[in-house]
Amino acid sequence: MNFLLDENLPPNWSSVLVEASRRQFPDAMLGEVGHIRDRFGVSAQDTVWLDALGAEKNWAVLSGDAFRKRQGAERRLIRKHGITVFVLQPSWSSRRYWDKLSQLVLWWPKIVAQANAVEASTFEVPWRSSGRFRQI
Repeated sequence: MNFLLDENLPPNWSSVLVEASRRQFPDAMLGEVGHIRDRFGVSAQDTVWLDALGAEKNWAVLSGDAFRKRQGAERRLIRKHGITVFVLQPSWSSRRYWDKLSQLVLWWPKIVAQANAVEASTFEVPWRSSGRFRQI
């Protein structure tokens, strides 16, 4: 499974996840991990990059928003292409940078495992790493 971090998350977090993941997952579980800016540039429209990822298949998105914009166009594309999405719960936004990054690293193995276990689902990632994903 490949993972893309969206515009609502810092670009350097993808490299942190790549480095932290080296030799930690079987090759089939974790492919490319990148940031939207690296693949599609700054301020890429959600509908454009979701369509592109959908055409490639085998992508999951990690997002800081719930794709509530543009009358549901993003959500329609997510369903159409069967993209799995992990949305950070709103409580993440009030946390400090280093706290968020360390918490994401704690969640990362669970996110990778969940993305490989399901198809075309959207999950909310709670702040506490002892919590459970909530399907939204």
